Formats: sequence, C-alpha cells, structure tokens
Amino acid sequence: MGNENKTIYDLKLHEELQVDAALTIQRVASGWNYIYFINDWSKQYGDEWRIKAVVFVPYDNESQTTRWS
Repeated sequence: MGNENKTIYDLKLHEELQVDAALTIQRVASGWNYIYFINDWSKQYGDEWRIKAVVFVPYDNESQTTRWS
C-alpha cells in the first residue's frame, strides 16, 4: 500500500499508519494517537479486534531529527 517507507512525520491530519495488527498510529492536531488493539476471542463476540488503549504522543521537533539506535 505504499507505507513501507512512510514515517509518522509523513502522515497528514487524521491519516493512519498500520504498524501491525495490534498497533495503528493516527496523526492528530499537535501529535499522534497510538491505538493499541487486542484480539477478542470471546464466544460473545467471536474473533474480533477491539481497541485496548489509545495513547496521545505530542509532537516534538527535536525527535524528528534524532537518530534512534
């Protein structure tokens, strides 16, 4: 889908980047929402992914140029 080289800094407002089945990152005003999912195997809902947590990460200009090893 063309997301192979896309970083969180390339996302437009409300655009999402799916990291894996359990994590999606969404660009919001002033930062990003990290949306964590859990697979619900209950008999009531069947095999369904549900949101487990949403974490807001504020935008930081310094982080954009920092190299993480």
